[in-house]
Amino acid sequence: MRTSVSLAFLLVAMFSERAAAEESCPWLNAATAGGALTAAVTTAVTHETANRDDAVCTFTGERSRLRIEVRTMDTPRTEFASRAAQCSENPEALRAIGNEAVVCGSKGSAQLVGRVRNRLFVVVVTADDPSARLREKARAVAESVAGNLF
Repeated sequence: MRTSVSLAFLLVAMFSERAAAEESCPWLNAATAGGALTAAVTTAVTHETANRDDAVCTFTGERSRLRIEVRTMDTPRTEFASRAAQCSENPEALRAIGNEAVVCGSKGSAQLVGRVRNRLFVVVVTADDPSARLREKARAVAESVAGNLF
């Protein structure tokens, strides 16, 4: 009896430690991402720079994907302008999202590039459903991200 209780305690401790070690996205939770993608999602968070405040969150659904990149800029206006210029497919300037933002894309993909002070954020939504309103989804997610960055 004592061995089985010890074993059960050990298993609970191992799984609790693993769950606590999983990192969540600082700007959007899985439930909100799943609502935007209208699907259950899995979450992955990576840090592509040495700055731990910078991260890439990827939410993957069955037929869609949402990627959020946030990083700190040394020269905000220049770096934002450079990144926004890459948004070349039907670009549209947006108001009331961060300090400045632009959205672009076509069927199957939408990208929104925005800035809050010295923080760049990029939201990319992809789906294999041609009727998906990806620009609207990118904008809704970007509003949440920008709000969390303020």
